Amino acid sequence: MSLYELSIDDAHLREAERLTSLEGRGFPTLVTRWESRLFDQPWSTTLVLDYTIPLPPLPASQSFIEVRIAAYVGGAPTKFLYFGTEMNASVPRIGPEMENQIGWTKQYQEYRLDEHTSPVPYLKLIQTTPRIYGAGAQDYYSPAIKVERYDGAASSDHLADLFPTVVANLPCVKGHLLTDPSAGLWNGARYVGQTAIAILRQGKVVGIHKRIGRTDKDAVPPEVKRRDPKHDVLKEWVSIDLGSSTTVVALRGDRSAPELVRIGATSAPVVSADYENPSEISFEQLGRTLKAWRDRVILPMTRWGEVTIGHAARTARKRGGEESISLGASTLTHLPMLRERVDRKEKISLRGRGDPETQETLKKPAPPIIDEDGIGAHDPFDPIELYAYYIGLHVNHRTRGIHTRYLVAMPSGWNEDRRKSALVAVRRGLFRSLPAGMMEFHDMDMLNVVDAGPAAIPFAAFAFRAFAVQPKPDPVPFVAIDAGASETGVVFGLFRNAKPDEQMEGGHERMIEYLEPTSIPWFGGERLLHRLAYRIYVAAEASVGAARVPFDRPSEETPVGALEHLLVASPEGRANAEVLKDAIRPLLEGGDARLPKSIKLATLDGPFFDLPLEVDRQAIAAEIDGWFSEAVEEVRVGLEKALEKIGRDPDPYDGLRVMLGGRMSMHPALLDKLTATLPKNVKIHRFIEPDRLNLGAPTVKTACALGALAMRFERIGASVRAEKRDAFKYRVGRNRHGQLADVLDPSVEYDVWREVGACTKPNVEVLYMRAEDDGEVAADDPRVEIAICKLGATAVGQRIYMRAVGPIRVEVSVGPPGGEPAAGAPVWWIDLKENLARPKA
Repeated sequence: MSLYELSIDDAHLREAERLTSLEGRGFPTLVTRWESRLFDQPWSTTLVLDYTIPLPPLPASQSFIEVRIAAYVGGAPTKFLYFGTEMNASVPRIGPEMENQIGWTKQYQEYRLDEHTSPVPYLKLIQTTPRIYGAGAQDYYSPAIKVERYDGAASSDHLADLFPTVVANLPCVKGHLLTDPSAGLWNGARYVGQTAIAILRQGKVVGIHKRIGRTDKDAVPPEVKRRDPKHDVLKEWVSIDLGSSTTVVALRGDRSAPELVRIGATSAPVVSADYENPSEISFEQLGRTLKAWRDRVILPMTRWGEVTIGHAARTARKRGGEESISLGASTLTHLPMLRERVDRKEKISLRGRGDPETQETLKKPAPPIIDEDGIGAHDPFDPIELYAYYIGLHVNHRTRGIHTRYLVAMPSGWNEDRRKSALVAVRRGLFRSLPAGMMEFHDMDMLNVVDAGPAAIPFAAFAFRAFAVQPKPDPVPFVAIDAGASETGVVFGLFRNAKPDEQMEGGHERMIEYLEPTSIPWFGGERLLHRLAYRIYVAAEASVGAARVPFDRPSEETPVGALEHLLVASPEGRANAEVLKDAIRPLLEGGDARLPKSIKLATLDGPFFDLPLEVDRQAIAAEIDGWFSEAVEEVRVGLEKALEKIGRDPDPYDGLRVMLGGRMSMHPALLDKLTATLPKNVKIHRFIEPDRLNLGAPTVKTACALGALAMRFERIGASVRAEKRDAFKYRVGRNRHGQLADVLDPSVEYDVWREVGACTKPNVEVLYMRAEDDGEVAADDPRVEIAICKLGATAVGQRIYMRAVGPIRVEVSVGPPGGEPAAGAPVWWIDLKENLARPKA
């Protein structure tokens, strides 16, 4: 069994780093160092022992290995390394080096053993018993120093690809996977080898192997096997809900359960909300990050710590204290909202915390074009692209496999141009996370990144499942309200069974048929909070003006003349806005949480300014209540218009389901006001926030990403309602046994002929009434009206057909059984509102 063994365990590596720093070491410490080659790469070996000098085995091609020894002397006079038991002139000895390379000067004395300085051949050093003597007989190492053979050997277990760790703080790819003939390193992947290996002696850490030279351009060791990445492409879909405050990433296969992926996690999840990834990027070294980003298109070597994403960025920003300003100034928050600010030509500058002299201004992103030219080194920096790159690194880790199919849900209020621009930015970032040469940038089939639609639609798909809503068999009218951070998206529609053609073409069983999505652009949680923070800032106009405190003004608020020169979106202005927003967040979320008495804000002159938080809670609560009332009124007006198209008489609200999504929907005021505004027979569904015991249960935010996956795997389709006409609101039919026998009712589709029965006389009587009652109605009921269509004698003996062609108009004709009216057959139209029947021209 070997005396020495190696380990790349994180705990052992940390202990080895601490040990070789020599902090707290004293007599009789001996440090031995030499250089060698492991995995065909140059390495330095350092061992820290007491009374022991380990020597590496001598390769057959060499006669000597240079070894440097540092002995702790604690400031004593110059000492010599003797290879004998006595101190006299005839004993072989080595003088000390003039300059130290291992330990501190005066505290450590160093000796160099090489072919020229050593009085003893290398292979005989193992038999010596050296001592270290100084000026006096009492000043020496005793007992004699032991020389032993170092037998630690590196194996494939000590290989690792550290690229995921260096770039994204992800687990490294272990050696057993890299050297496995059935696995290996992907062709086109970047390789960063292990840079340190801990050395253990009889189970105790005693030293470390460290790489020499640059490690970002490593040659792949010959032990590592190569593999075509196309063999590891998975059939899973990845869903990305691109939100302004948080972004959710989930993946799922045909036979697997959904998995939520955390981006930039710094600790284990505690509650389900921890799977919502903050849409933030923090820069410690902006210059280095942008250089690495632009130096290489595929797998750029941006380094974790110089840039952090998601949870790590927000955790650092919310440390509190004076650091929160510098961290906030170097952090980009609410990444999707930056798109509209750049479109408004606002000057958004960013900088690094460690290199504040490096400034970068956000520009309009590269055109949303996917062609053979690919991605250029001089394309404007796009934070969404960088964020998507890190999403790709997480979901395309070597231990997972490669994903090439992505669904991206975006806010409902985004126009087509912004959606396309953001979608291409996400695709660019994902493409850059894949191995080089695996595919061309313009290969749309190989890398499939599609728009999952307005976020409210996949949210509704998941909500139908979560709340057990099914069309049985009648369509279910619904409104999905996605009250998020930047806006409130609203979608009205019908949840119905799929038609035969939809079942054949798309394989769908159920369909979400929706009207064009709308939004309330000003009603977003972060927007409202930003406006509150600005009003508190303006209320302290005199003091913040005198202290020259900059602030990022929300676009919905008008500038104050005396402060206009301070209202800028500079790094300090954005940081001040975020600090103040975080401090007053309890005011928007409700409750009686106490606010800090004051907060520190940055000034243009350097010193911090203490802003007292003296707020009128009642006035702010009234303001918030007014915002909620205004938003609910907009929903109500939109719902009335939508029900003209999707509602059913006699009560268009009957069976209506309201699905509340987005973090703002958790505010009790929204539910209370909707309940008070809508009729009692409307069913309102709202998610309950999972507690710690239900880790992994869906939240109101993760429901959207999970819903997008459900639409792929659970045969749920979605389509914009093609029918722009208002809903048909009549019951139309014939007299059958003294009762109105319906042929057409509010559930029918327009322009579809329906067979009524045999035509027994030239003049056909058509009975109809408003669909105010869905029960049985006598043919002679006063509400029933009659229209007569004079189809003529040639119609007798054929079958009668009817169809609705408008909200108040139907057509009547005749033809053979089991189909449609015959070509050239007479056609009459009836105006149900005016009770007019005329032949169709």
